[in-house]
Amino acid sequence: MERLVVYAKASDRPGLLTEIIERLSHRGVNIVTTLGYVDDNTAHLLLVLDSPLAGEEIEELLSDIVDARVAPLGPAAAELLAEFIDNRPGLASILEMHLDPPDIHDMILRLDPERRQRIYKVLSPTTLARILAIADEDLVNEIATTLDLNSLVRAISSLGPDEAVDVLQKLPEALRRQVLRLLPRNLVESISRLMEFPPETVGGVMTTSIPVLHEDERVEEALAILKRGDYDIRDTIVVVSHDGKLVGMVTVDTLLRERPDRKLGEIAVKPHVTIGPLADREEAAKLMLRYSINRLPVVDEQGRFLGIVAIEDMAEVLAEEAAEDIALLGGAARLRERYLTARVVDIVRSRVIWLILIYVIQSVTANILKAYEDLISRIAIVAAFIPLIMDTGGNVGSQASSTIIRALALGEISEYSLRDILVVIAKETATATIVGAIMGVLGFTFSMLVAGEIRIAVAVATTLFTVVLFADLVGSFLPIVARRLGFDPATVSAPLVTTIVDISVAAIYMGLAASLILPQT
Repeated sequence: MERLVVYAKASDRPGLLTEIIERLSHRGVNIVTTLGYVDDNTAHLLLVLDSPLAGEEIEELLSDIVDARVAPLGPAAAELLAEFIDNRPGLASILEMHLDPPDIHDMILRLDPERRQRIYKVLSPTTLARILAIADEDLVNEIATTLDLNSLVRAISSLGPDEAVDVLQKLPEALRRQVLRLLPRNLVESISRLMEFPPETVGGVMTTSIPVLHEDERVEEALAILKRGDYDIRDTIVVVSHDGKLVGMVTVDTLLRERPDRKLGEIAVKPHVTIGPLADREEAAKLMLRYSINRLPVVDEQGRFLGIVAIEDMAEVLAEEAAEDIALLGGAARLRERYLTARVVDIVRSRVIWLILIYVIQSVTANILKAYEDLISRIAIVAAFIPLIMDTGGNVGSQASSTIIRALALGEISEYSLRDILVVIAKETATATIVGAIMGVLGFTFSMLVAGEIRIAVAVATTLFTVVLFADLVGSFLPIVARRLGFDPATVSAPLVTTIVDISVAAIYMGLAASLILPQT
């Protein structure tokens, strides 16, 4: 069964909705909810279904009575939801009872600001809180300025400390101070500890909403606390000494199997690994993947327990880091906001700096070619092979760069290990030698067929071999050097590698062509 959204329009008449429901029910479709309104004698109907039928089948089934469009619940259905709610924003209060906050969020992004602001005022604090937790900075500020202060506080109060911190850090400082004054005292205490750490660090993503008990407490006491408490993490208990140092962790499954009178310190399992609060959050993700753990304790320099990094939070972190790396590999900075709400000026800003940098670097290529204008003017066919060689070198460099960035990201190699670096040199040199030889043979054959001049063919083949070797090594080493210097290796993007290779192609190829051809003319 797939959950689908149906937006249907037809001339209003008695029994229309009943006929639709009967027809769908006879085909085994479960109607989750229906909403509707009439505008200018046209009935607008929205149905959420659990259906064994595909969307196309439902459209065909209803085609003789309504104009229906169907999409699976999720981003694909957001446009239908937005179009339906556009003229009746108040219906969002009913719709939220049957949709998850991410679906409401996707719908909101496709509405204009005026409609969005009307919807914020009818949503429940719980739904608003979940939307705030996943919204970008611009949308958070839009919601915050639309709601009155008490409504905003109620929404943030329903979040866990780590999520509340994420929202507060997106608010203007003056508004943040006002909200903090009105939040519950226990939440403010947890938030204050978390706000000490930058968002990109482990401390910025950890949660403190987890049961923490002393090692002398017993299993029965732990189970009672779990029943009474409201925690973000409920499948694990953290056990600490009287001075707050981490002793170990106990899963709820273990608690249920142990005698009620056993002390927690006797059954606590010391974690394989811990991490400090100022470590980069990507390091936490690597450790969790490496050791296949879903709970990573955060401790200070004295070993005192500070919080837990949960695998649920790491999934979001990895998605954000992947988005940033993809943008950088394409020669652009990652947008702070979602694409649908991003301003044109922000998109321009994310791209133009890289383009200007690459343009400036590429001017070196133009100057090299200008130095050989006599050769090009006398033997024009020489210039015909420049794009072919440049593209080949750029592709080789990008492939090598992507491979090494992935290996660094997954911890398969270390930028500090001399052995790993020597292995990279050996593997990439061998790979580039073989690929370069193959491309050199192809280049020689192709240029002979096109130019019919062996000196040009030799220049093309030699340049291809040299450039493939050079591009592979450049693409491999730039990410390692960037990581060693403390930069994100993805900043060594494919356009930058390609630009460096282009300069080398111009210098090598034109130099070879000049030395092989000009003396003979």
